[in-house]
Amino acid sequence: MGYNRRSVLGLLGASVGLGAVGAARHSSPAQSGVADQQRTQSADVVARQADDGEADTDGDGESSGLAQRTEDVMDELSWFAGEYDDAIGALRDSAESVLAAISDHGGTVQLSDTAVERLDGETDRPRLDRGWPYDIWWDEGERRWRYADVDWQRPTDEVTDETPLSESAVADLRAETGAFADTFVAELRPHFSGLAAEAQFATETMDTIAAFNDRGDIAMVVAGLVRLYEHYEALSSAAYVEESLSDDPIRNRLAGYLDSPGRTATTALFEVDYRGQSGDIHRSFVYDDSVDQSRRDELYDGEPLATIDGSTDDPDGTRLQDAVSELSVSTDRVDRCYALVNEWDRPDDGYYSEELTSQPIFVQRYTSATAASDVYDRLMGRSDIDRVAVEVALGASDPDAWTPIYFPHEGQPWSAAMRQVGRCLLVAGVARRPFQQRDADWIEPIELAWIWPASG
Repeated sequence: MGYNRRSVLGLLGASVGLGAVGAARHSSPAQSGVADQQRTQSADVVARQADDGEADTDGDGESSGLAQRTEDVMDELSWFAGEYDDAIGALRDSAESVLAAISDHGGTVQLSDTAVERLDGETDRPRLDRGWPYDIWWDEGERRWRYADVDWQRPTDEVTDETPLSESAVADLRAETGAFADTFVAELRPHFSGLAAEAQFATETMDTIAAFNDRGDIAMVVAGLVRLYEHYEALSSAAYVEESLSDDPIRNRLAGYLDSPGRTATTALFEVDYRGQSGDIHRSFVYDDSVDQSRRDELYDGEPLATIDGSTDDPDGTRLQDAVSELSVSTDRVDRCYALVNEWDRPDDGYYSEELTSQPIFVQRYTSATAASDVYDRLMGRSDIDRVAVEVALGASDPDAWTPIYFPHEGQPWSAAMRQVGRCLLVAGVARRPFQQRDADWIEPIELAWIWPASG
């Protein structure tokens, strides 16, 4: 979906305070289970000392920090690939339950002509603090106010109920709104923020409805029910999920995980292609929520990481996924991720992200640090993979932390730098051009990514 076609959904009455995000692009909703696996400590990449899957990291805080940052990236992508769809489905089902309760109980309210006149603004308008609706009106043909799809009773001045809603109705509405807030927390914490605001909305709105219900104020009870309906109808919509809970582009905490700890003022655009052990796949653009809409609109429609240079409509472009196939080892592998970090600058004309200055990163996560070390040794022992006599520090304080290599792709030697941290094997700077022939600033996009330490 093109970002220039994304519309912003404004919640009526009160905001739930969530970070805005966008629409989905992934497959195989089966859970990969990666998030439930025990995280091992990161290894010293030079010595690669490992014992039963746990590496000694004493005195190597840089390696340990990089291992944890990589685990965070992979865990979050695993959640989007395997659990996101179910979480969103549960959230929308819970919102629909609230709407059904409002419809059922709203239809029992005996409306007086006086209450309808107030709601129509013919007398005083029923207005509360924090934006309770007052510009609502009675449509005699459909018996509804605004977009609240409730089969309201015909107004009459022969109202027999002392209170608009029964005690059981108020209790049921409180239970349903509370259950939605609980679902929000259970399904989306800690991946998205704003959950406390949703719980506060449910409590405050129901407290106010209950107070006016006890006073027998029909108009204000109806105004509260309309407010509830609008709120949960918005939260159950595809537009809300697209803008506030999106898995493409992702604008949740993953953007922070992907950023370098020593982040700069340069805006980064990430593209990721995640592959889980059980077949889960997730592809997405990822960027910080602080990026304004005008910058988002500059991106054209395109598949993330469609080529080694980024999203494109060129079917003949070289894919990173293919370029590093000779470095891909599935034995004892838990999951893998192909990533691209772009310097999100502004070229003179329109572009796909292939026009941006970028560098690729390939991550493979294994069952243990020992397994990752074995894969490293296996790759370095191959006759068609050679060490390169050039220093490629990539921000590490240890100049030997990254191993520059030549590896084969389509009969030609390609260059990259490889490093093991914990149970992850990292490959960065993948390109046909050798390191010795690259401009000095080739490394700059990587300075925006999580593999570049704060002390680098």
